[in-house]
Amino acid sequence: MNNERLTKLAAWAHTQAVDVIFPFWTSDYIVDKENGGFFGRVTLEMERLNDEPRGLTLTGRMLYAFSTAYRFLKNPLYLEKAEYTYNELMHRFYDPEFGGAYTTVTETGEVLNDNKPNYCEAFLIMGCSAYYRASGCEEALRVARECAAHMENEAKWGPSRYYNNMTRDWKKAEGMGFGGKKPKDGEEAPKRPAFFFPEGSVMFPHHLCQAYVQLYRAAGDENILQALREMAEYVVSDLYDETYHCFKTIVGPDGERVGTRQSFGHDCEISYLAMKVADIVGDETLKANMKRVVTSVLERVLEADFDPWHSLYNGGDLVSGEREKSHIWWAQAEAVTAMLLGYQLTGEDRFLDACEKQVDFLDKYFVNREHGDWYNNIVVDEDGWKVVDGMHGFDKLNGGKCPFHNSQMCFEIMERTQKMLCPEAKPEVLT
Repeated sequence: MNNERLTKLAAWAHTQAVDVIFPFWTSDYIVDKENGGFFGRVTLEMERLNDEPRGLTLTGRMLYAFSTAYRFLKNPLYLEKAEYTYNELMHRFYDPEFGGAYTTVTETGEVLNDNKPNYCEAFLIMGCSAYYRASGCEEALRVARECAAHMENEAKWGPSRYYNNMTRDWKKAEGMGFGGKKPKDGEEAPKRPAFFFPEGSVMFPHHLCQAYVQLYRAAGDENILQALREMAEYVVSDLYDETYHCFKTIVGPDGERVGTRQSFGHDCEISYLAMKVADIVGDETLKANMKRVVTSVLERVLEADFDPWHSLYNGGDLVSGEREKSHIWWAQAEAVTAMLLGYQLTGEDRFLDACEKQVDFLDKYFVNREHGDWYNNIVVDEDGWKVVDGMHGFDKLNGGKCPFHNSQMCFEIMERTQKMLCPEAKPEVLT
């Protein structure tokens, strides 16, 4: 075990959280003191705007990040921000009549979209569960359990299968429902996302899985443990693609792959999440099967999905070999954790090497040294590097740009390095 390198990696993660990521997200600069909550949008140039809907996804992610930061780092500022964000979530987004939360609202609290997609509702469960773990707030735990019950009783149509989108009163709805404002009569519908979702197709509900990890660790509910078991079994039996040695990005109703576009960031994120869930479930056969599958995925990522500058490609096509040119902040963060997991599972230095090289890339190109946190999208080539448009645009804060993935990376690294450096010691906190 490379103790010196792991210690250095842990120190880097701590510095990223304390000195780079959270100073921006805990700043009063992003707080809307007139309307309450946070500005809907802060541009790369630090202009504060409310022209973008305020989203459940962003708010729930911020609640998770602040709450977990408090548990790991013990700074009372993080708990203060978690409480503020929780109050925002309950005041603007929570649906007291039907449970769950609205997807998007205006700066004054007018509901723009009351659908309840599993992608977004997951962050209500995740944020409230994390807040309970940090604060002991019983109301937050009640809300998380209530929403999870709706997901299991109304949104679920099979083991680890959930409808993409639900109406306010928990009936199946059309579309993916990622959020945004519903078009009015005469308005154009939102542009189709990068991945096309045919009728009946789904993404693996990895954010719901993350939320259930938080809820299970908060309350130990057996029904949530059973849902986690089903999710882990689905990863091994259906989500893993034996042909391409990756996780299917889009899955048809019978488990078939849809298309050949692949998100390498999701391969990384699902790898360590699925291994974590298998460990929580505790079934030795499931753990062994998961280790086999996850190791296969990570080996393929390591061999095929890093660019000449040792940075993870965001995505590409599995058949043509085409790769996206720009890099996206969240996938970069997930690559760090995934490569560290590869080292944990195999003990092979090539995974630790890749983890460190990805860290160096982030430090060199993604850290915004003028205003804090990270840039969204960059391109690096023979001519140098530049910030570019892409997923979540240029903004420092908007409905998609948040402190979730990169802060989670920091927590994962701190926890995982502690386990490797002191295997006999039980971690004080668990992500």
